Amino acid sequence: MVFSILYVMTPLVAVIYALLGDPPRSYFSSKHNIFNQYFVKIGWFWVTLAYFAYLWIVPFQRSPPARKRQVLTSGLLRYVFVTAYWYAMTQWLLGPSLIDRVFVWTGGRCMSLLQDVEHAAKLNAVSHPHVCRNLGGRWTGGHDVSGHCVLLIHASLFLWEELSWLFYDARPFLQWKRQTENRASYFVVLGNLALLALWWWMLLMTGVYFHGRMEIVSGILFGILGWVILYLGLFPRVSFFGLLRPATRTTMVA
Repeated sequence: MVFSILYVMTPLVAVIYALLGDPPRSYFSSKHNIFNQYFVKIGWFWVTLAYFAYLWIVPFQRSPPARKRQVLTSGLLRYVFVTAYWYAMTQWLLGPSLIDRVFVWTGGRCMSLLQDVEHAAKLNAVSHPHVCRNLGGRWTGGHDVSGHCVLLIHASLFLWEELSWLFYDARPFLQWKRQTENRASYFVVLGNLALLALWWWMLLMTGVYFHGRMEIVSGILFGILGWVILYLGLFPRVSFFGLLRPATRTTMVA
C-alpha cells in the first residue's frame, strides 16, 4: 500500500514541479536518452527477465521439494495475468490497445500531413498510432494516456509485490551477501531492486518532461488499476495464484 501511494505521488509531484519550477533541459528531457530507448521502450522485456530470474533462483530454488511445483506454477500464473493487463492496456485488445481506444473515443484521429483528400480519407479510418505513423500520418486530437506511466507503475507494483517479504524481514537478503552459496539469490534480488530504482527515476522524468497533467493522471489511474484488480482483488481470493501471506514469505526465503 505504501508503494502504491509513492507511485501516485511521484508523477504528480513531478508535474507540479514542471508547472511551477520551470525545469531546465537535461539529458532526460530528450526521448532519445539511452534509458528511454533501451530500457523503458522495451520495459516489459526487462521486467520479464528480472522476474523469472528471481522466481527461479529465490522462491523456486529455496522452497521445500514438495512445494517447488506449486511455487513455480503460481508464479507463472501471476506473471501471465499481470502481463495480460499490460498487453491489453498498451499493445493490443482485440485490435488497438485500451489507451489507443481511449484516444479515439476522446476525438483522436490519424491526420494526413499531405494535401491529398484520398490519403486523408484513408488515414481517418486508421485506429492505431503505429499504423498511422507508418502511413505518413499524425496521431492527433484525443486524450493521450501516458503509456510510460502505465508501464512503469504497473511493472513496479508487480515487482514490489513479489519482493514484499523484504518489508517483513530483510535479514535473509542481507545475510546472502556474505554467504557464498547464496550469492546468486542476493544478486538477483539486488538486480530487481536496481530495475525498480530505474523505473522510479524514469517515472519522475516522465512527469517532469513529458505529457500534460491529465495525461499523467490517467496514466497513473490505469497503472494503479492493474495492481488493484489483481493483487488486491483476484490473487488473494483464488488459491491457485499462490499469493503468499506475510507469515510464509519470510519462511520461504530464510
